Amino acid sequence: MSREHEIANRYAPFQKRIRVAAVLISAAVLILVLRLWALQILEGDRLLQLSLNNRLRLRSVEAPRGLIVDRNGTLMVENLASFDVYATPDDMRNVEDTTRRLAEILQSSPDELRQRVSQGQRSQLEPVLLRKGVDERTVTAIEEQQIDLPGVSLRVRPVRTYPNGGSAAALLGYVTEVSRAQLKSKEFRDFHPGETMGQAGIERRYDAFIRGVDGGEQIEVDALGRVSRQVRQVEPQSGFSLHLTLDNRLQQVAEEALQGRSGALIAVHPSTGEILAMVSQPSYDPNQFSRRMTPEQWRTLIANPHHPMQNRGLQGQYAPGSIFKLVTALAALEKGAITPDTKFSCDGAFNLGSHLFHDWKKGGHGTLNLQQAIANSCNIYFYNTALKAGIGEITRVARELGLGAPSELGLGGEARGVIPPKTTGPPEASGWYPGNTVMAGIGQGMVTVTPMQAVMMVSAIANGGTLYRPWVVRKVETLDRELIEEYGPAPIRKVNIDPDNLAIVRDGMQAVVSEGTGGRAKIPGLSVAGKTGTAQVVENSGSQRGDKRDHAWFVAFAPADHPQIAIAVVVEHGGFGGQVAAPVARSLLEAWFKLPKEPTPAHVAEPEPSEGD
Repeated sequence: MSREHEIANRYAPFQKRIRVAAVLISAAVLILVLRLWALQILEGDRLLQLSLNNRLRLRSVEAPRGLIVDRNGTLMVENLASFDVYATPDDMRNVEDTTRRLAEILQSSPDELRQRVSQGQRSQLEPVLLRKGVDERTVTAIEEQQIDLPGVSLRVRPVRTYPNGGSAAALLGYVTEVSRAQLKSKEFRDFHPGETMGQAGIERRYDAFIRGVDGGEQIEVDALGRVSRQVRQVEPQSGFSLHLTLDNRLQQVAEEALQGRSGALIAVHPSTGEILAMVSQPSYDPNQFSRRMTPEQWRTLIANPHHPMQNRGLQGQYAPGSIFKLVTALAALEKGAITPDTKFSCDGAFNLGSHLFHDWKKGGHGTLNLQQAIANSCNIYFYNTALKAGIGEITRVARELGLGAPSELGLGGEARGVIPPKTTGPPEASGWYPGNTVMAGIGQGMVTVTPMQAVMMVSAIANGGTLYRPWVVRKVETLDRELIEEYGPAPIRKVNIDPDNLAIVRDGMQAVVSEGTGGRAKIPGLSVAGKTGTAQVVENSGSQRGDKRDHAWFVAFAPADHPQIAIAVVVEHGGFGGQVAAPVARSLLEAWFKLPKEPTPAHVAEPEPSEGD
């Protein structure tokens, strides 16, 4: 065997191994090439999208709600920019460390923040709201420490703002997030958690117009979750603006006149139904709802014994007292039971069987005709008148004038009030006795009305017999002043009451102010028609202090011959209507007609009368 063959035989096993290795390496390279081809060619688009999704975020941009302005264009509700703090769990390298650092800035508990992160997330990539409406100091601190706060971001959003605080809050309403209970109902199926909406008043009633359409943006973030650039954006569409019938200047005057008292005031145009002012006191500040209200703040608000969240103008039900004598007078005139010249003698007391009913004035008013009885609000006269008219006719006239039914303003939660049934059967069967009619005739007993119903009643009397639906929104516009909707007067009905009888009552109401119990509403150069009322709160209590005092009423319109404004005022536990409520109405009339306020002597306080109406 030659040396060459010997060497070949010696290295043959190694050559075989090399060939096997070469084959394996070639196969591996081929597989790798095929895999790279598959990744680049077959799955390239999909993997590129996955890569982008790891650094791209989609987030909604809340649309600003529409503005609300008064009849003169004065801004009543607007939006301001607010900064909110969010956390994206997937970008937080160390949740415990990040929440600890953030808690120091927010002056909060780290445990609370960690709990919000864990409970709030539905996806690792979905930001979780941690704090709404942070101040400038907090914004600066987060920006400065962003490198140590991976996954924490700031967002700007529009926040509902009420420049006048609690002014007209009962009418305007407020905005807050939809609750969990609301989200479960069909009415809110289009809403998502965290979305805001109007929850009361105009904000709720016209939410579909005001809310607008949210936009969105796609942003690119770095490894720390910080925004590096905006990829694309869909601009939000602002909500429509509302132009109200309300006069903000008159509203401010009305609230100042009622300041420090509980009660309600509503002013309308009697020939259109436009609401010019609506006050409910005490009020609340709707701005606190725009911020994240704590459970403690909410409990304090709803537990307030003065019920600031109640719209007393629509939901407060009060005995009308002597303002209801207008209804009794019309009922008796309609039935033909009395004429303007009918007289009754008043010595301060009225006997009905074994019951004795009193007049508010000790010793009585003497002998009076109808105009004098209205002017002096004589109880005895209207005890007799009520019995002559009968409860059936009194009830009919009351309902014709809008009492005992909601006003159809459409803001929800409106009370109906109480008007007696048209009882015609014997007392034993109906439970209605002559004594009930006597009390109803002066607005006591089984009679209650809301301030809105009271102003509707006096408006129908003032304008000659047309009952209008009250309304508060004149038109809806875009920000570019494009008209979307426009509203106007909406007559409900022509009341079935003789216009001549309405004129008789109007004359009596003028006498109330010119020579009767409503003298404190008298304004030189302006013919004012009105009616005072003092409604008992606790019958025969003998107490006139604190929450035992009577409710003070005053209804009015002016000018008497061509009414441009009608007013209803009720002051809870205020005492006598002529003393307390009439001056409030006078302040509004002076402001509406731009008259100088009458000077009030400051040297000595006028003594409170011991009796009145």
